[in-house]
Amino acid sequence: MTRRRRDENGAPGQDSFLDVVSNLVGILIILVMIVGARAKDAMRHVDPPALATPPIEAETPRQAALAARDELAALLESSQRQEIEVAYRRHERDRMLQVLAESQQVLDRELNQLDQHQRAAHELQVQLADARREHQSLQQKRAALARTETPVTVLTHRPTPMAKTVFGKEVHFRLLAGRLVYVPLDELVEMFQADARDKAWKLKQAPSITDRVGPYRGFHLQYTLKRTTFQLESRAGSVSVPRVELDHFVLIPTQEDLGETVERALQPDSEMRTILAAFDPRQATVTVWVYPDSFDQFRQIKEELYKLGFLTASRPLPDGQPITGAPQGTRSAAQ
Repeated sequence: MTRRRRDENGAPGQDSFLDVVSNLVGILIILVMIVGARAKDAMRHVDPPALATPPIEAETPRQAALAARDELAALLESSQRQEIEVAYRRHERDRMLQVLAESQQVLDRELNQLDQHQRAAHELQVQLADARREHQSLQQKRAALARTETPVTVLTHRPTPMAKTVFGKEVHFRLLAGRLVYVPLDELVEMFQADARDKAWKLKQAPSITDRVGPYRGFHLQYTLKRTTFQLESRAGSVSVPRVELDHFVLIPTQEDLGETVERALQPDSEMRTILAAFDPRQATVTVWVYPDSFDQFRQIKEELYKLGFLTASRPLPDGQPITGAPQGTRSAAQ
């Protein structure tokens, strides 16, 4: 009796526990089903993830093959065009050769039909045409040589003796601007000496004086005298003696274009020849005072004087420098 009561008292508690467990299991199953259904729906709406590297385009090899095929076709077409052009040019050449051969045959037949005289005349015409062409070619070459030919300078050799100082008679000329004029130096010096004796008394009042003589044959001679002293030894001792000396002189032309041109001076009746006719070439020397603008003409004058037998001395002067002289000057050197 007692045991049965304990079983009956504990039965309600076990049933309640089983009910609770069953409910929990059912709830879990329902939750699992709901979560699974929602996860399935979410997977349907999510896009696939992007790939890390781009996929290889399958069209690239195909495009390269098509491009190579097009290039090959273009090359084949160009080669075919060139072959056609070469064949056309070859055909044109063959046709020209054929025309030339036919023309030669016709010419040969015509020549064969000519008689001996006509054939000879034809050959002469051919030779004449060849000669004319050769003549024209020679004329062209001659003209070309004339344009490029260097002018030949002829050097005339003259036996030139050793230069020697002039102590004898000296005949003076001036060569300026291509004009040659006789310089009457000896005549003017004689006039100066006579005039200086008359003017020497002026040196008592001045240490030097300047005066001139002339004109004579186109020139003045302007001179300067100076007063000096020199020591003279005597028994009484040294004595100072006054003396008059020439300091220098200058030849002044009366005009610029004195004389005659070199071309005129080389003529047989020139003034130069007339003056030189009064002198002996064995005793006189010709001195030419020459300026830079007339060096070339001096060579012509020197050559003419050589033919006349005169020795020649040159006195180069700078531009603008007149002919001057002084007791300390040098003598000319002639050749």
